[in-house]
Amino acid sequence: MNTSDLNCPLDITNKFYSSPHFRRFYFPLAVINCVIDGCLPITSVGGSALLIVAFIKFPQLRDVPSNFLLASQAVSDLLIGLLVQPLLTARHVSFLLGKCLITQSIFWKGFTSYWSYALLFASCLNICLITIDRYICIVHSLRYQTLVTDERVIKAITVSWLFSLAFAIQGVPFLPETLTSLKTIVRVFSVIPPLLLVFTTFFCYSKMAKIARRHKRQIQTQMNVIQGPTEQDFQSTKTTLLMVGVIFLCYVPAVIVVLGVYANNNLALLEAIKPFVITLAFLTSSINPLVYYVRSRKIRRYVWKVLKCE
Repeated sequence: MNTSDLNCPLDITNKFYSSPHFRRFYFPLAVINCVIDGCLPITSVGGSALLIVAFIKFPQLRDVPSNFLLASQAVSDLLIGLLVQPLLTARHVSFLLGKCLITQSIFWKGFTSYWSYALLFASCLNICLITIDRYICIVHSLRYQTLVTDERVIKAITVSWLFSLAFAIQGVPFLPETLTSLKTIVRVFSVIPPLLLVFTTFFCYSKMAKIARRHKRQIQTQMNVIQGPTEQDFQSTKTTLLMVGVIFLCYVPAVIVVLGVYANNNLALLEAIKPFVITLAFLTSSINPLVYYVRSRKIRRYVWKVLKCE
């Protein structure tokens, strides 16, 4: 592949940044982006691995069905740190050097695209399940133990991962032309995870906000409801809301740019900023472990035991 091939994003970038001033402005941003790419796996791999080890080692964490959901989310973050973020780092560095080495390999391009879509879908669906779990805990607190069981949680996690792996096929760039219609159908259905995340978030948190206000009034008037949601339940709900907020802030720019690229493949501006929004999208996998440790004293305690080899 020569440097005039517009399949190389560097050439598309140079086409857009025709002015030398713009190119000088773009280069340091691209360098900073590559540095950030290289640092992201530190927390996504290290933080997620510690959480998974603590979950496996201490049965106390497995006594709570909702912790299976956190473990599933940690698995997706860990896989992103192991499979996706290093390849994206290499790809962005190759773009910066003017050598699209990763892009030249159809296998590596397909591998990166497939697992990027699969793990992003899995992350969205895991957050949906965590949100639904918090909704049941707050709104149906008296029935929570009977509604949310280990068996049901494991089934839900299995279905979400199978769904993610199946519909990530839209990211494979080398499907035969005869399967173009299939790829289009899959791409249409692939909007389900983000739309489900949006719908679940607004529906569940609107209901939970009402319960929280009523609970606060009951506390103020010393009319606590027996066996109602506890302060710890509300604390974990706020943690989930924080995770949802991080996902929205990181995913929305990427979704806008990807949709713009689908609509107009020749729009050089979108191709020029695409590496930056991809880095932003995968930033969530590096932030999630930090959210767990900052917001949950119980998880911090068991992870600290793992670090001390207790």
